[in-house]
Amino acid sequence: MPKENTNTDSSRPWPEAMERGRVGDAAFAAAYARVADRERAWIKTGAAALFAACGGPAPRGRRQETVCGHDLCLAWDERPVDFALVVCGPTFASPARLAGAVMPALCARVPEVAAVRVGGAWPKPLLTTLELCGVEAVFRLGVRAFAGLGSALAERGSGVVVLLDGVAAPAWSAPAPAVVSARTSGRLGVFPGSGAAFDWDALAFAHPDRTICVHDAPCPEAAPFLAASGGLAAAAGLDYAAIFTGEDMLEAALGVAPLALGPGREMFWLWPGITPETFRRKRLRASVLHAPAVW
Repeated sequence: MPKENTNTDSSRPWPEAMERGRVGDAAFAAAYARVADRERAWIKTGAAALFAACGGPAPRGRRQETVCGHDLCLAWDERPVDFALVVCGPTFASPARLAGAVMPALCARVPEVAAVRVGGAWPKPLLTTLELCGVEAVFRLGVRAFAGLGSALAERGSGVVVLLDGVAAPAWSAPAPAVVSARTSGRLGVFPGSGAAFDWDALAFAHPDRTICVHDAPCPEAAPFLAASGGLAAAAGLDYAAIFTGEDMLEAALGVAPLALGPGREMFWLWPGITPETFRRKRLRASVLHAPAVW
């Protein structure tokens, strides 16, 4: 995952309310030093898989023309939005879900990608996740300051704000950036079945802020794990945000949750509704195709 494709630092300052809470280099360095080597390896593995899932960096611009029937000529122009802002609340603590929100924006080639934590300090694993993904514009804001950002952000041009868990949707009036919600229910389900071995330490690191219910299998006694009973067929009403299960049950798991993950994907999280296309804008032109003159 080339770092030059994910460089989102910008010389253009962000709104003053954000700049007052900018996270400095010393905080990034301290966070990196406190995150263990194997934890950084988990973050890198998850980020690399996300990079591949998003198709790597998109072209900065695309243009396509199609000649249809009835003398119709269509032309599409596609470009990234001017900025993306990923926002989380004070209880959010998941490196996996954070990476799943920023990587699609990076692969969409959004020129300015930033992250904001509303109402609390950044946990060290999250700062390290942002650094390893290539996001260097990171801020802390109070609830009131975030609520008043709409017009200042709109002055930057077109943008998308992604809301993660723990932060309420702002009541911004137009003009304001588009807002996309990426929230989860409070629980994840694990159905190991026969022979599926998950790395419990990696899973706890990936989602320390969610209860992880392990069905009909031994599991760690400490939080965030919780022993549960019942097979996959009975899990449809349990409102799991994701299911972790063996390879032979992944397809069936899609009928239970929007995301089904196999062994080795403890740090992987791809939001079904957040893709690189979320951060790109298409414009369409329709015209009449004029046939060349016949002499």
